[in-house]
Amino acid sequence: MSSDGRASLLLLTLSIAAVGIQALMLSPLLTDIAAGLGTQAKEIGFAASAYGLGVASAALLAAPQLGRWPKRTAIRIAFAVLAASLFLCAFAWDWRVLAGAQLIAGLASGVIIPATYALTGDIAPPDRRSQDLGKVLFGWSIAMVAGVPLAAVLSAFVGWRGTFLIVGLVAALMPFAGALLPKATSFGAVGERVRYMDVLRLPGAWVGYLSTFAYMIAFYQTYTFIGDHVRQTHGAGAWLGGTISLAYGVGFGVGVVFDKVIDRKGPTRMLPLGLVLVSINYIVLPFAAERVLTVMAWPFFWGLANHFCMTVLVSYMNSLSPRLRGTIMGLFSFTTYFSLGTAGAVYGPIYQAHGFFAVSLASAVTVAVAAVIALRRSLSARAQ
Repeated sequence: MSSDGRASLLLLTLSIAAVGIQALMLSPLLTDIAAGLGTQAKEIGFAASAYGLGVASAALLAAPQLGRWPKRTAIRIAFAVLAASLFLCAFAWDWRVLAGAQLIAGLASGVIIPATYALTGDIAPPDRRSQDLGKVLFGWSIAMVAGVPLAAVLSAFVGWRGTFLIVGLVAALMPFAGALLPKATSFGAVGERVRYMDVLRLPGAWVGYLSTFAYMIAFYQTYTFIGDHVRQTHGAGAWLGGTISLAYGVGFGVGVVFDKVIDRKGPTRMLPLGLVLVSINYIVLPFAAERVLTVMAWPFFWGLANHFCMTVLVSYMNSLSPRLRGTIMGLFSFTTYFSLGTAGAVYGPIYQAHGFFAVSLASAVTVAVAAVIALRRSLSARAQ
C-alpha cells in the first residue's frame, strides 16, 4: 500500500475514533454535568437519547443523498458541525440546551459514520477491502479503550466543560485533516439521488440489514445490562464494569488479525460463521459472568467475535453495489442506531423481570436465526 493510502486509512480510523470518543464520554461525565446544570441524572439521560436519535435520523435522511455528495466534503462539513455542537455543550446553561447540542452532534455523526465506511470501500482494493475496513473499525476500539478513561482524567483537571472544549477542538481539526483524503470515488456519477428501494432491491440487501439488526440489538441489549448484572452478582463497584469495557475494547482491536481471512473467503461466505461465533458468545456470557475472573477475561473473546462479525457485515454491505455504496451505508448506520434504541426499550423490562440470562439467551437466539438466513443466502450465491 502507498503512503497516501496508509495516510487516508489512518485519517478514516481517526474519524471513527473521534466520533466514538465524544459519544462515549457523556456517561462518565453524567454526574458532574447534572450537578453543574443544577438538574438530575435523568435529564442528562435525555441528552444521551437525543444524540442517538440524531444519529439515526441523519443516517436515514442523508442516505439517499450520500450517492450524490462527495464523501470527503460531507465528512469535513459534518466534523465542522460536530465541533460547533461540542462547543455549545461546553457552554450549555440548561439541560435542554445540552440535549439540543447533543441532537446536533448526533446529526453530524450520522453523516460521518456512513460516509467514512463508504469512502473506505471506495478507496480500498477489492482484495484488501475487509482488511482496510477492519483497520477503520479499529477506531471504535480506540474510542472504547481510551474514551471513558480520557474523559474521566480530563474532567478531573479541567471539569466537564473543559472536556467538551478539548474534544471539540479535536473535532475542529478534522475538517482541515480531511483535506488530505482522496477526492476520487468509485460509486458512480455525482449528482445521482438514490432511493431507499433501489438499495433494498439489491440481491442480498435484506439479508444484510436483518443480520445487522440482529447483531446490533444483541450487542446493545447485553452490553447495556451486563455491568449492572455483575455488580449485583458480585457486590462490586464501577471498576468491574470498566474492566469489562476495557477487555472488550482490547479484544475488538486485536480482531484485526482475522480480517485477511474475510478477504480470502469473501464476506458472503463468512457472514454465517461470524454470526454463529457471536451467538455462541451469548450462550457462554451469562455463565462467564458468574465468576469475577471469567467475567473480566471473557469480554476479550466477545470483542474478538464482534470485530470479526462487524467487519464481515460492513464488508458485505460495501460489496453489494459500488454505485449505491453511500446510501447502503447510510441505511446501515440507521439500522445500527435503531437497534440501540430498540434494545433498551424492549429488553429493559425483560432484564428487570427475568434477569441477564434471559437477555443473553434472547441475544443468542436472535443472532442464530440471522445466521440461518445468511447461510441460506450464502449457499444460494455459491449455487449460482
